[in-house]
Amino acid sequence: MQTKENLSQTVKDVKVEIIKDVFKKENTANAEELLDAIEEGVRKFVRTTLEVYAKDEFLRYIGARPYERTEKRKDYRNGSLHKTLLTPFGLIEDVNIPRGRKGGFVPKVIERFKAFKTKIAKIVVEMFTLGISTRKIKKITKIIAGNGISKTEASRLNKTIKGEITAWLNRPIKKKFSFLFIDGVFLKIRRKIISREAILCAVGMTESGEKEFLGFLPGGRESREAWEDFLTHLVRRGLDPRAVKLIISDGCPGMIRAIKTIFPYSDHQHCLFHKMSNLRAKCPRSEWPLIKAKIHKIYFALNERDARENARAFIKEYKDIFPRLVDCIKKDLDSCIAYMKHPFRRWKHIRTTNIIERGFKEVKRRVKVMETFPTEESCIRILYSLLRLQNENWESKPIASF
Repeated sequence: MQTKENLSQTVKDVKVEIIKDVFKKENTANAEELLDAIEEGVRKFVRTTLEVYAKDEFLRYIGARPYERTEKRKDYRNGSLHKTLLTPFGLIEDVNIPRGRKGGFVPKVIERFKAFKTKIAKIVVEMFTLGISTRKIKKITKIIAGNGISKTEASRLNKTIKGEITAWLNRPIKKKFSFLFIDGVFLKIRRKIISREAILCAVGMTESGEKEFLGFLPGGRESREAWEDFLTHLVRRGLDPRAVKLIISDGCPGMIRAIKTIFPYSDHQHCLFHKMSNLRAKCPRSEWPLIKAKIHKIYFALNERDARENARAFIKEYKDIFPRLVDCIKKDLDSCIAYMKHPFRRWKHIRTTNIIERGFKEVKRRVKVMETFPTEESCIRILYSLLRLQNENWESKPIASF
């Protein structure tokens, strides 16, 4: 076992020898070859230094020098392990680490580099979710760690966040959310064939204007059963059905039935953006500009009383001309103006599900690069990473004067 001074001197001696080797090539090598020689010299120096410190730490661990007989001895050496370590200086191969008969010896310096590898893994995962290609990731990691990450390694590292995803999707809901926005976003997922599947999503909003993506579920389609499973899961995590005053969604029949079952105390607001799209399909294109202006007087009136009066006038004027259009307005009138029961300053925020569409803007940008998710698992990984980042952005940006 050496003192700190002796260890330092040993390391200095190694460094001097390596520098001499590098400078021998200075006069004969071109710039690229000289750079390679320097990099190789650095890796050789790091490898030797690691081995020197690991050997000294092993002697301290067993409590005796080689061939020394003492009562303090805890173990005997049993050959060596050859480790490959990812370090800030690049990939260091064939590092000779002492091995004990009883096992259990791991040098502290090795643990530090394991932590470094974990950091690199997280960087790779974040780069992948931001849409950076595997080829670019390989170049970037080569700059950071001196060794490029292969496509297989990048995929393996992405799978390491599986536990984090499960924890995030099942995290307790502690805030009291007064408004709940739910919608299905359709994305392409490759199974045996490429299918366009619904991702059920929910965003909660508090009385103070704080927003949060509560979760998502690949549902396949927007059936009543799928929505009931998703909403029930939110309740089990802590979402208080009695605290939710208003649920904003489109007019999907399965979704509406699920809302009435799981949130019987909440009012329902039919998303006006979706509603206007439905009404437009029931009106001749040439007549739509005028019809649209009159419908706006209903759904965007100054108060609930004016909205109902304008609706009665519209129904009387068009019930014989566009009966399907009028029936559609009559059927959903209450849910289309439910937002008017709340303070005026909140109206523009709670009458559509645009908050989910805006939140998924970055998701769609990422999907555009990929075109199709190769598996459902890859879809979940990317949604988790991007929606988690969206929540982090929202944390410091509640809606002003909500």
